[in-house]
Amino acid sequence: MGATIGYRLTLHNRGTLAAEDILIRTLIANADTGQQATMQQFFAGATGMPAHSAVSIAPGESHSLTGELRLLPDQIAPVQMGNRALLIPLVAFDAQYRWADEAGESLTGTGRTGRAFIVGQEKSPPADRLAPFRIDQGPRQFRAPGSRATALELAS
Repeated sequence: MGATIGYRLTLHNRGTLAAEDILIRTLIANADTGQQATMQQFFAGATGMPAHSAVSIAPGESHSLTGELRLLPDQIAPVQMGNRALLIPLVAFDAQYRWADEAGESLTGTGRTGRAFIVGQEKSPPADRLAPFRIDQGPRQFRAPGSRATALELAS
């Protein structure tokens, strides 16, 4: 059994120049003892897949994207807690972009912005921590998924 996570990603240009030639890479992984190395490799550009591109986002404007990330059955590394098998996915996004000079004549600068998120089930009432997904109970859909930003981020 694999896992599929749908997402909505909103890009916002907080700069004073248009962001051009935007490329968004994605990664899905397990939260486990190797997660730090996995995220470091992703943010170094060594792993992850191009998932979206956008031509331009004007200053102060936003652009929303949707998609799905999948963990194949052989990619899932469950966390064992007693007799329960838990899945704690991490997802990461890395947006690379360029901008033009003030006259808008040539692309002169480049930047990257990225962030990692932990994915789980929202509690009722909502809490700071998410509940992991139980995968020992067979295939199912989870009705209250949520995400929280981790401390792993990239800005240049």
